[in-house]
Amino acid sequence: MIRVYVVDDEKLVRRGIIGLIDWEKYGMEVVGDSGSSMETLRFLQEKGADLLFSDLEMPGLSGIAFLQEVRRQFPRLQVVVLTMHQEFELIQQALRMGILDYITKAQIEEENVDAFMQGVRKRYMEVEWHYQRQERKVETEKVYVWELPDIQQGQAAARELERQGMAFELLDETTLLLPGALAFERLKAMAQHFDRERSTLLEITQVLGVSYDRLENALQSAGRRRLFEDRKPGCCCYTYGFLELLQERGGCTREEALQLSLQMAFMARDEDYQKGMERIRTAALSVEERIALFYRFDLHWAEFSGKDISQYFEETGHFLWWYQWREWFGQVRERVLVGIGGTDAELATMEELHKAMNYIREHMDRDITLEELLRLTGMSKSHFSRKFKKLTGRTFVTYLNDLRIEAAKKYLVETRQPIYWVARQVGYADERYFRRIFRERIGENPRQFRENYQK
Repeated sequence: MIRVYVVDDEKLVRRGIIGLIDWEKYGMEVVGDSGSSMETLRFLQEKGADLLFSDLEMPGLSGIAFLQEVRRQFPRLQVVVLTMHQEFELIQQALRMGILDYITKAQIEEENVDAFMQGVRKRYMEVEWHYQRQERKVETEKVYVWELPDIQQGQAAARELERQGMAFELLDETTLLLPGALAFERLKAMAQHFDRERSTLLEITQVLGVSYDRLENALQSAGRRRLFEDRKPGCCCYTYGFLELLQERGGCTREEALQLSLQMAFMARDEDYQKGMERIRTAALSVEERIALFYRFDLHWAEFSGKDISQYFEETGHFLWWYQWREWFGQVRERVLVGIGGTDAELATMEELHKAMNYIREHMDRDITLEELLRLTGMSKSHFSRKFKKLTGRTFVTYLNDLRIEAAKKYLVETRQPIYWVARQVGYADERYFRRIFRERIGENPRQFRENYQK
C-alpha cells in the first residue's frame, strides 16, 4: 500500500478529502493528517509516509517554504498539492520543485477525481521505480525483457505469466522484466502466441551486478538500434550479452547515407550496393530521419524506377525493422537497373543524365537552357539529346514542360493562389504561354482544372 498523509489547516476540508476518495481503490491508505506544517514534519520524521497531499497555505511554514523543507528532509517523499483556487504562480513554483500534480479542492468533489487519482498513482509508481532502479542491481547472471506493442497485449501477457505462476515485474505498461532462473524456451513458446512482428522477447546475459538504471538505459538506446538492425521476419526472440549490447557498430551519418544512396555506382554495382547497404543499416538515425532520408532516395531515382512517389508513405508507413527497408530498397533497385546498361561507359552516361534530370527538377522554376545541361554533363549536344530521349522517351523541352505542368497541377489543387502566381512558381514568366501549354497537355485550362477537381 502507498502510505498517504493529508495536510490542510481546515479540519473539515481534511475530513472531506479523506472521506470522498476511495483510497484503497488506488492501492493507498491514509496513515495520518494534520493542520500544521510543523506537526506534519514531526510525523514524517517519526513514522514516515510515501505520498503527501498538502495545502499551500497553513500556520507555521507554509506554501513553497514548506515544500522546500519537505524536499530537503524527505527527498523521496512524493507530493500532490491541494489548492483552493488556480494559484498559477505558486503552482508553477511547486511543479518546478518536482511535485507529482495539483488539484483544486472543488475538483475532489467532481466525477473526474477518478481519472486524476489514476494519474497520480501511475506517476507515483513511475517515480518510485526510478528510485528503485538507481539503487537496485541485478542479482542473476541473466534476465528476460518482454516488450509488447500495446497496453492490451501487455496486460494479456502479465495475466498469462500470473496464470503459469511465473515471477515478473512491470518496467512500464508494455514491458515486463523476468528473472533469469526461468527457462528461455518456455518463455519463447509463450511469446509465439502474441504479435510476433511487433513484440520482442530478449534474453540479456552478463548482467550480474549491473544496476537496473543502466540496464534500462542500454535497452532504450543500443538495444533498440541493435534490434532494428538484427530483426528477422516472424522471429521475436533474441539473445544478447550485455557488453555486446553496449558495443557501437560503425555506421555513417545521415548526410553520408544520403550521398551514398544517390550514387549511380551504389545502384548499379553489386559490391558497392552491398557495402553501402551495410553502412546505411547501422547509421544512427531516428525513425523520422530514416523516413525523410529514404523519401529523398525514392524521389531521386523515380525517373529510372518509374515509381509513383505519392505512394511512398503508404508503402513504408508500417515499417519497423531494417529487413523491411532492405526489401524495399531491393525493389527500387531492381526497377532502376532495368533502365541502366551494363558497361562502364553506359553507367557513366546514365550517371550524367541522372544528374541532368535532378538539376532540371531542382531548377524548373526558372529558365533552364540546353547549354546549361551540356556544361553540367560534359556531353555534346547530339550525344546528350540522343541518350536523353532514349532514357526518358522525351526531348529536353518536353520533359521540362511535363515536370512543370505536374507541379502546376499540385499548386492548383493544394493552394488558392491566382493562376499567374502558379505560372511563376513553375518557371513560366508568361501566363498566357503557361495557359496554352497547360491546355495542350491536360485538355482544359488551369481554372477549369481547379474547379473540376474541387467539385
